[in-house]
Amino acid sequence: MNQSSEQLQGLKENSISQDIAARFDRLESEVSLLKDREAIREVIYKYCRAVDRADTELLKSCYWPDGFDDHGFYGGNAIEFAEYVTPLLSKTIATTHAISNPIIDVHGNVASAESQVDVLHRVMTEDGKMVNEWCQCRYLDSFEKREGQWRIKVRTVVADGIFWMKMDAALFMSRDFMSAGEALAPSGRFPDDSVYHLNNVKDIAKVREVKADIWSGLYEIARKL
Repeated sequence: MNQSSEQLQGLKENSISQDIAARFDRLESEVSLLKDREAIREVIYKYCRAVDRADTELLKSCYWPDGFDDHGFYGGNAIEFAEYVTPLLSKTIATTHAISNPIIDVHGNVASAESQVDVLHRVMTEDGKMVNEWCQCRYLDSFEKREGQWRIKVRTVVADGIFWMKMDAALFMSRDFMSAGEALAPSGRFPDDSVYHLNNVKDIAKVREVKADIWSGLYEIARKL
């Protein structure tokens, strides 16, 4: 191989090496972005567990200490929000926060996110009536990454629709049916809910008698509505 051929071969090898290095850099950047988005998504989901289980410390862990939350009925420091709202949520019969369509834009150590959320608050009135408050909202979040950890810096809640539905007292039968251990395990608050015992989930799961008719209880409730 003459000198010119060796030079050409060297140029080819160098070009290939540079191409491989560039591909690895792009791959590393893409993986880093995916990891950041997943970490942010985890915080958004964790928030829902925290409020539904009225878990104050878990809720605090979703925000930075200097974070801000505007929920309409509250606008101020996010840590103080967690301390304020969980005792109120504990007074409800149950709450459900369900996230969908999270859109997350990451720019270095800051990010923005929009998430749709369906919220159900089930409360008991003074005269013994059950009322469901159904909120169709969006969380608009500003996230920051500090020391490798993503948390909410600012959250604003936007309401797309809020509805109130009075429920017949016969629905209590379904809750009693569940809590009697004849169907699904009942939900609860921190630290009693089954989710806090996932490491021992085998102790939560039960061997149950197979029922030939699973609808009779619902028919009985429907007749009373």
